[in-house]
Amino acid sequence: MTEQEAEWRTEFERLGEEQVYDNVKQGAIYNNEVKRQAAFRWLGEQTSARRRREERTYQYVRWTFFAAVAAVVIGIVGVAVTLLH
Repeated sequence: MTEQEAEWRTEFERLGEEQVYDNVKQGAIYNNEVKRQAAFRWLGEQTSARRRREERTYQYVRWTFFAAVAAVVIGIVGVAVTLLH
């Protein structure tokens, strides 16, 4: 990565994903084709990172749900054993 691209990435980070996307889409700021391509690469990386975060969150929620269901089942079994004893 060149020094110029590093500066652009800093700018993209400052603006945020939505603003960079709007600017690329409208051609508002990025008349420089090299900077436009850098913006596309950066947006792609941000999308991949967001997908990874969403996948991790989904897995966490899924395991939390299963743990809660297991706790309920164990609780019901415990109550049943206590009542039948």
